Amino acid sequence: MDVGSITYHSISPRMLNLLAQVHHQLGEVNARHLHLPPGGSAKAYRASTVHATLAIEGGLLDPHPVAALAEDHTASTQGPAALEALNTHRTYDLLPSLDPFAEQDLRQAHGVLMHGLAVDAGRYRTGTIEVFYGDPQPLRTASAKGLPAAVQDLLRYAEEDDFPPLLTSCVLHFGIVYLRPFSAGNGRLARLWQRRMLMHHWPVFSYLPVEAFILRAEPAYNAALEFADRRGDCGGFITYLLERIDEALTELLSSSDPVRLAGDRVEVFLHQRRHRDGERPSFRRKDYLGFYPKLSTATATRDLRDALIGGRLHVEGSGRSARYRPHGPGI
Repeated sequence: MDVGSITYHSISPRMLNLLAQVHHQLGEVNARHLHLPPGGSAKAYRASTVHATLAIEGGLLDPHPVAALAEDHTASTQGPAALEALNTHRTYDLLPSLDPFAEQDLRQAHGVLMHGLAVDAGRYRTGTIEVFYGDPQPLRTASAKGLPAAVQDLLRYAEEDDFPPLLTSCVLHFGIVYLRPFSAGNGRLARLWQRRMLMHHWPVFSYLPVEAFILRAEPAYNAALEFADRRGDCGGFITYLLERIDEALTELLSSSDPVRLAGDRVEVFLHQRRHRDGERPSFRRKDYLGFYPKLSTATATRDLRDALIGGRLHVEGSGRSARYRPHGPGI
């Protein structure tokens, strides 16, 4: 399997306009410190994402049961639909620790995603598979020959490609769907792995429910995939996904700015520094004030003092020269 035939994509004016728009929105996300879900909405975003990615493939559960299953460890006794939701929650929990360009991490994610649902979870298929895109008639038959090498080539392409990561992540999504390296679960894995690649560059994608917007336009999703497969050109599919990302960011940015409590402010600040500087970077009060320029010095001092009392930080030195560092092995 030649990865070049999978990753080819034409460029259109619509694609370039969307790319510029999404980059502008991501800049606004950074300016408004929306790296983490605002206002305690993490569970709602997660439930929306998990429900949507399963519903795209015919999942039967409504959003409320999906949300409840996030912490329900008896789901394995409640049937396949409940187990699908629990597995997907667990895979999203695991996602930050996985390398988006490592083949073994991709297989690990599939193993968790399809645990108890496929006998070969986490292992490449060894037989042929019929390729469907929403139509009852298969488009083609996909061979299993050379699958491990093809997946490795696709991931290497995603890591080394010089195009903007937003575009490359869409190609990665299409490539996984096209190759169908596993006997089941390829669509949800492709959406998950695009998310993981985007998280590598923009933390907001750790919770942005792009899948919910794909679900709203699901027939077009399948049509764009099929058209890309038939033509050997995934440019139209990239445009489709950029439209959905644009919609998700527009909705996020249209909401009023959350009123963050001190603990929330500190958590967002630490999350962003870790994403930029690596594990447990130390900082001074002036760094915190630089991140939140509208805070008064007294409020910043109080935020950091409360984090110290709560055991979130420890400090070396005092006064202006004090350096703060998060507790624990990471943030």
